[in-house]
Amino acid sequence: MRMKYSHRVMSESLQMSFRRLLNVALILTCSALLVHAQRNESASPATQTSSSGAAKPLTAPVGGTEREDAQASATTGETKSPDRITALRSMIKDAKTDSERARLHRLLVDYLVALNRKSEAIDELRAMSREDRVDPVGFYNLGNALARLEDTDTAIDVYRKAIKQRHGNYSHALNNLGVVLLRQGRWDEAQEALESALKLENFHYGEASYNMGRLYAARGEADLAIREWTRALVVQPDHADAAVALARALAEDGSPERGLAVLDAFLARKASSTEVADARREILFNSGEGEATSASNISNTAATSAAKVANVKSDSGKHSLATTPTLTVDQETYDLLGRARAARADGRNEEAATLYRRVLSRKEGFFAPANLELGFVLSSLKRYDEAAAMFETLVAREGARYPIAYYHLGRKYELLGKLDLAAGAFEKAAAAFDETNPQFLLDLSRVRELAGNYKAALKAMEDYVSISQKIGHVPEWTTERLAELRQKAETK
Repeated sequence: MRMKYSHRVMSESLQMSFRRLLNVALILTCSALLVHAQRNESASPATQTSSSGAAKPLTAPVGGTEREDAQASATTGETKSPDRITALRSMIKDAKTDSERARLHRLLVDYLVALNRKSEAIDELRAMSREDRVDPVGFYNLGNALARLEDTDTAIDVYRKAIKQRHGNYSHALNNLGVVLLRQGRWDEAQEALESALKLENFHYGEASYNMGRLYAARGEADLAIREWTRALVVQPDHADAAVALARALAEDGSPERGLAVLDAFLARKASSTEVADARREILFNSGEGEATSASNISNTAATSAAKVANVKSDSGKHSLATTPTLTVDQETYDLLGRARAARADGRNEEAATLYRRVLSRKEGFFAPANLELGFVLSSLKRYDEAAAMFETLVAREGARYPIAYYHLGRKYELLGKLDLAAGAFEKAAAAFDETNPQFLLDLSRVRELAGNYKAALKAMEDYVSISQKIGHVPEWTTERLAELRQKAETK
């Protein structure tokens, strides 16, 4: 009996030692994995590109065994996870170099994410972002991690820190900055970042062109979106998302055969792609199951493209090309429209304006794509009264199909000092996009404040915060902004 008891004590002691060694081995294994993962920059803040060019979700670079072990610990309540976290914190404290400390910090963050302790992981990342060191690649990857955890405001600050440390010469960080700014609806800032990324790469940066196309589509500028997605595929022929976006935009623009040609060429290069095949079936269905469709059938490109990018709900709550009404125009008018778009793309805005007006003269003054795009051209020429007139005509006739036009009309009214009219336009844009994009409420709040209507400005900001909570992210600056507006509303 005594011998059995001694043997059992020895066995338990050996098992405890083995477990300790296993824990250390797991940490070291994850460390090695992380070192390897951090040698290269991550592809994007929210996605990485597969070998086929398709975007797929990014996961934290943690080994499978470690993640499973962490999740099991969180479920069973075993004490080894807190012990491991404590050990990592101790190692961070004792690290002899900044690079070693940063590596261990990233490992700790990955482990916290695996344990579903997101807020603690974000706190660690924020602490790392405040460190005073020159490490642009490190801060770039840190921005990616923050973006994946939906701490968008801090991610923006960190990307800008990385860009500043490279004196503006950091195309990947500029691209990702553009992505998160686009996600927040800060279109002007997003465009500036993406244009800078493209210029640094001599416009040979497929991912940045794809994202610029998304920005143009969100703003209703379908012709420019088509240009960027075409460029993205020239630079990166295996970019599946760009192929699908371009094909759908071409089909919506009255050229389903061109859209199908884009997808067929992609499939010829790549053996298979579920997303591309689905898009092909969708275009065939909406064009009469493959029947030839005239190149002079122009659809409501801006409305449907913006809806897909910004997730605008249709009356049925579905996003389908089958419900998109098609506008018909003769071939000569269609060719004029193409020439106008080419002139605009080349920056020949006066010529573009003339050509767009010729298109409208052939359609009794109204052809929705031409009215919308002429409004953009006139805005570029700073002829805001004329631009506003174009958008007014469009929303009066097709506002439900082109809700983004309300936003552009509001911007023109604001520039012209017509703040009440601007507020009305922004209200309609916010209503059209509903809870899918609360950014228009910020425009509404801004013009209400400029007009001295602080209570209405506060209400718009409160609505923005409420919707942001529903979709999972409330920017930190809103607390201060709400307090400021409440004070103004109370003292008026």
